[in-house]
Amino acid sequence: MTHNTAAGDSLPLSETEYWQQQALLCQWFSTLLSKELNEAELQAYQAGDANPLLDELALQPTLSEPAKRLHQAIGTLALLEHPRLELAADFAGLFLSDARHSPAPYASLYQDKGTFNGPAAQRMQQRLAAAGYAVDGDFKEPPDHLAVMLDYLAEGYRRLALAPSPEAEADLKLFVHQELAGWLPELSHRAKNTDTASDVYPALLALVTAFCQQP
Repeated sequence: MTHNTAAGDSLPLSETEYWQQQALLCQWFSTLLSKELNEAELQAYQAGDANPLLDELALQPTLSEPAKRLHQAIGTLALLEHPRLELAADFAGLFLSDARHSPAPYASLYQDKGTFNGPAAQRMQQRLAAAGYAVDGDFKEPPDHLAVMLDYLAEGYRRLALAPSPEAEADLKLFVHQELAGWLPELSHRAKNTDTASDVYPALLALVTAFCQQP
């Protein structure tokens, strides 16, 4: 079994390589959504460390536009007077503010009619427990936080790379379809319409949404 990851002339990936790549991508998304960038991380992004990955993603038709958008957003950080502080303020405004006035990244708020820590969070907690997965104790967020859900997905892809099976693959696809793909467009739309100093986080959410809505 092989998977093509780009529309260009890239060699097809083996099954294991494909799932490893998916795991790394989900882990990257999760990390960016779980905490603010520190100065060293910000400098690395501004130096172009993410460019090869974003260039590769831009070759995929379903991810091309949001990948290019994020690439451009990172490139314009140099135009900000205080990039780290302004990006931190964007992070707080988008993800840490009152959920009534911000695009808070919790599945329950979108799937359960504005209920915080609702059925979506309970389902996610059950999935975590069944997988023997523990959220970092320093991350004081409910289980339906998008960063947790993407981290869980990354772990699922890592396990799939080690022991591929149609059942495990189908379970992950069902998880993405039922627990992520449906509400992420609204989160992304709200982020796009929130006043921010930079487009980095709205662009990131657009990319995550496109990734989760792939066939």
